[in-house]
Amino acid sequence: MNDSSAQLARGWIEAWIRMDLEWLRERLAPDFVHTSPFGRLEGRDAYLATVEPMARKSVQRLDIKQIIATGDQAAVWFENQTPRGTVPTCDWIRTRDGLITEIQSFYDSEKVREVLSPDEQRELDGSR
Repeated sequence: MNDSSAQLARGWIEAWIRMDLEWLRERLAPDFVHTSPFGRLEGRDAYLATVEPMARKSVQRLDIKQIIATGDQAAVWFENQTPRGTVPTCDWIRTRDGLITEIQSFYDSEKVREVLSPDEQRELDGSR
């Protein structure tokens, strides 16, 4: 795999649009780290096991607006259509050797919190 950071950023969002867990397993590094307004999750498998069922509940559609990339980093600006409305989001993506190693997600979590239970929200912070 030799995807550029821009291709990986686009693929990241498109995989969630399709709920393509195989693509995610292949392109997220085993030691992948994700940080969001909910907290921090470490490890590809733990991340996918935690986030996938909640994404099916809280994500109705994702629309990519812009991708900016340089070297091993990219930013993807997109809109997350939730059952409670649109959530503008920016993911800062770091890559290495054709894999996504880290993502920091920036968004107002209010509409997502309205869809997820308090227990589900706590699960999204694996650092606790």
